[in-house]
Amino acid sequence: MVNKARNKEIDDCWDLFLNSAAEEIAYQNFAAIYDLCINDLLAYGISMGFDEDTCRDAAQDVFCNLFTKRRQLKDVSSLTAYLFCSFRNNIFNIYKKTSKFSDFDVTRLPFATEVTVLDTLIGDEERALLKSTVETMLNQLTPRQREAIYLRYMQNMNYGEIATLLGMNAGSVRKLVYRSIRSLRQQAKDSDNPLTILVLLWIFTGPA
Repeated sequence: MVNKARNKEIDDCWDLFLNSAAEEIAYQNFAAIYDLCINDLLAYGISMGFDEDTCRDAAQDVFCNLFTKRRQLKDVSSLTAYLFCSFRNNIFNIYKKTSKFSDFDVTRLPFATEVTVLDTLIGDEERALLKSTVETMLNQLTPRQREAIYLRYMQNMNYGEIATLLGMNAGSVRKLVYRSIRSLRQQAKDSDNPLTILVLLWIFTGPA
């Protein structure tokens, strides 16, 4: 889900990390970026089916390069997109080096998503049922559709950023997301649980 305040905090830290003349301030903001982003990167890698140790190795490389090459990254406008793209490339490179299979098709990765529902919204029993219902709906999408939905609505990336990340063009990403949403809306209409639509609205729009 989109968290605008969190995204602004990341952008502010990124600006200070890049432009601060004081090394101590730069380091403090680098540490803040790490704390704000590491769990999202690990969750993304695990969602693609990789084990936690591999995800941590890939993420470590990303942050090491971020720190050592910061003077070369002045043109990076979206840190989140940059981190996810670097992480994705790193984890695929690790996989290719250790895999016995030479023909690695990233579109066949079993991308998994997990739905979080507001604790104050409904009771425990209905929350568990609703969570299961929405995750079943998401599982009706293709792995690539689930990944696009995750990046667009849970990481707040624009279509161009997602296109770069997935090796597609922006128009194709837009169609992919549109068809995914259309499928989910149709499934929501067919659901016996009216709160399903509310949860989908929460995913696609975030908190007010």
